[in-house]
Amino acid sequence: MPAKETKTSNITGISAASIFAEFFWRALLLMLSEENRDVRSRKGVSAGDAFFNFIKLSLFQYTMLKYRYMVSFNDKVIIDSTFPPYPSPAFDKRLSNYLNNLDLTELPSGIISVSTTNCCPYSCSFCSTSAHRDPEADLDEELLKTTIRQIEALGVPTIILHGGEPLYRYDRFLRLLKHVNKDMCIWMFSTGYAATLEKAVELRENGLFGVWVSLDHYDPKVHNRLRGHSQAFENAIKGIEVFKKAGVYTCLSLVPPDDLLEPENFLKYYDLARDLGVAEIRILERKPCGREACKGVIPHSPVLEQLQKDLFWDRAYRHYPPISGLSTWLEKDPAFGCQCRFEYLFITSTGEVQPCEASEISFGNITKEEFPEVYQRICKAFPRPATGCIPMVMFPEVRNYQIIKDQLSSEATAELSAQIMKSFQEKGKIPGAYKRIWSIYQRRLQVYRNRKTVLPASHVNVTPN
Repeated sequence: MPAKETKTSNITGISAASIFAEFFWRALLLMLSEENRDVRSRKGVSAGDAFFNFIKLSLFQYTMLKYRYMVSFNDKVIIDSTFPPYPSPAFDKRLSNYLNNLDLTELPSGIISVSTTNCCPYSCSFCSTSAHRDPEADLDEELLKTTIRQIEALGVPTIILHGGEPLYRYDRFLRLLKHVNKDMCIWMFSTGYAATLEKAVELRENGLFGVWVSLDHYDPKVHNRLRGHSQAFENAIKGIEVFKKAGVYTCLSLVPPDDLLEPENFLKYYDLARDLGVAEIRILERKPCGREACKGVIPHSPVLEQLQKDLFWDRAYRHYPPISGLSTWLEKDPAFGCQCRFEYLFITSTGEVQPCEASEISFGNITKEEFPEVYQRICKAFPRPATGCIPMVMFPEVRNYQIIKDQLSSEATAELSAQIMKSFQEKGKIPGAYKRIWSIYQRRLQVYRNRKTVLPASHVNVTPN
């Protein structure tokens, strides 16, 4: 299949209202579908619970889109790069998961990211992966394929094939991509290293929907220095070009250096993003992890959060790529707070299952036990969302975990991780998106759990949809 270059555009005005109506109608049809009603019946989720979930879903959509535009891409609509495109089987699965699961510990994660290799030719100080160039140290390919199938069976709608740099081991990456069920939404992170049009087309033909290309600065010299590679900027620009030409939904991933926290400098970056024709910009603020953990907690600047709001309301920027990402607006207290586990999980290149790349605490290792067992453990450790960021709020505890983890059994490290998460949730508050409905949720949850105690065992053990 040849390349099929496409353009993206922001959805504004009446068109946005029309799309909102479509989402509302699609969610209603899914809620009333016989298949989903049967799933809820067997789980003990009542019609009232489903309606509550429907209202919750509407509130979440409002929060997610409060300071960003939806994007039109071919025949798809993208709410945010962390959500599957509409229409698609993955989109329906994501909505059905919200509608069919009242208990947050039973809600399938929205995204699970799997590190396909630790190999990378770059050396980024803020990266949580200690990249190297030894393919023999990577996880067994068959183990990764088995884990991918297990992720699908849990009802997870989106998978990210991560690195290192996935294209560094392209043939291996392609085999893993082909192994993913095409009903899932498939993404990748890339520096752009070794990207060609032929590879990009082949990846798209085999199910890749979107890519985040790392680009941290408008100045090539600064980006090259941050990435520890003399051609990092050139590779990123080429990667953006070929993925766009191949018909892949192409976004930027940005870890902003200090000078981009100045509005005039960020606007230079924003102009470059517009000129490159990318669909979105995903901003990941620095966390105390990787080789930068020694610097301790550096509070996030309020500048980018305010700038995102200002740019959204400024009509001069309505056709610029929207700003997304869990560590800018969406992670803040008025929105969703930390969305680890609910929104995102990360499997490292050594098999550790972490809440995210930056948290660096593990609930188990897929080389030692089956992923579903680790997954159930981590679900129990996240009964509710909380404001804040795990490695920032729990920095001393996470650093202590790093010091003693090798002296502990896998059971002990998982227990320590659970204790860290319990303390994190106790220190945090219920985020704004949940706050208005939290008391209602708690009452419904108690009734739901009481109801489950009288259900036959065959009803409780339901395969996630």
